[in-house]
Amino acid sequence: MNDSQNRRFIEIMIGVFLLLAGLSSIANAGFFALILAGLGFWLVSRNFRGTREFLQSSSPRQRFDFGDDADDYEDDEDTVIAVQPRADQVYPHALDSVRRAGLDPTTIHVLPVDIGVMTFSGDNVPVIHRNIPVMDDVDYIQPFVQLRLPTRAVGRIRFEMLDSDGETVFVHENDHKLQKGLNLISPSARLPIHDQLATAKDWLLRVSADGVEIAEHRFNWQESTSKAMRRHINADGELSNEVRAMMAENRLGKMSLDELLSEQDEDDQAPQRGTAKR
Repeated sequence: MNDSQNRRFIEIMIGVFLLLAGLSSIANAGFFALILAGLGFWLVSRNFRGTREFLQSSSPRQRFDFGDDADDYEDDEDTVIAVQPRADQVYPHALDSVRRAGLDPTTIHVLPVDIGVMTFSGDNVPVIHRNIPVMDDVDYIQPFVQLRLPTRAVGRIRFEMLDSDGETVFVHENDHKLQKGLNLISPSARLPIHDQLATAKDWLLRVSADGVEIAEHRFNWQESTSKAMRRHINADGELSNEVRAMMAENRLGKMSLDELLSEQDEDDQAPQRGTAKR
């Protein structure tokens, strides 16, 4: 302990002694004992108040207001982690989504460090898409975001997806208890994928925290082979002229060299037969 703390401790001990002495002799000493007790109480209360103010000023605790119930999840420790995570803990495309939302990644407290969608196809294992295109023949897509917080908090997270035409096709929001550090959040709902959805251009995934947009992520689509074939088949089940021409080119490309030479020989003999008739 330093000199200030030693002096405070001594004054507290003196105050406790005077308080006890005054209370124990108040029946015999009367007014004098009451003065001693009052002096002791004053010394003890003054130093306790000074100790509390000292602790509060020397160990500041960073608190994060993310909802009305943030006080219920105050840190048990006084340590405060940096708002900006290390480079190996954040994806560059996540920082781009923060900037696209009009925020500075180095100053916000709720920092998205990863964002994207998961795709589901039959019984296959879900596939995570961050920057790679999403195949348009998947069954469902489900957004996700990983947030980094400097302290515990409570807040409402909202996911919203817009299609190529700017139409909102998915909205889900729910309250979450967020821990200090990394929090992986994904809605409990998924978006079914079908041919009527506009997937010609990029889609937009927006993530908001308590009404404030914190990320705006873009992802695109890749046309599957099955959908490309369906696009070239008309309502009667017949192939389009484009597909017929493509199939003809493929069939010609698979002809052997002998077949090509035999056809060339037949073409060369045709003029000779015409000359002989003359």
